[in-house]
Amino acid sequence: MRLEQTRTNVFTLTATSQELSALVAAARMTLEVMQGDPQAPQESTGLLARVLRDYDRAVPRKEDGRSSRPSIDPPDRAD
Repeated sequence: MRLEQTRTNVFTLTATSQELSALVAAARMTLEVMQGDPQAPQESTGLLARVLRDYDRAVPRKEDGRSSRPSIDPPDRAD
């Protein structure tokens, strides 16, 4: 994984699909825990929810409607 700061508050992340999947999965688990915790900062919870919504909107869809986003599940194999 490589992270570069391109300008103030702007970063470029280069990651493998497995690395990106791990980061997104961790963010989703964190959001779920935060939403169930009344002491979690609402500003942070809202920001994380927005980032995940933006990610979901940005991921292109295949013609069959399935997401082309990286998955932590191994691809189906034709044995």
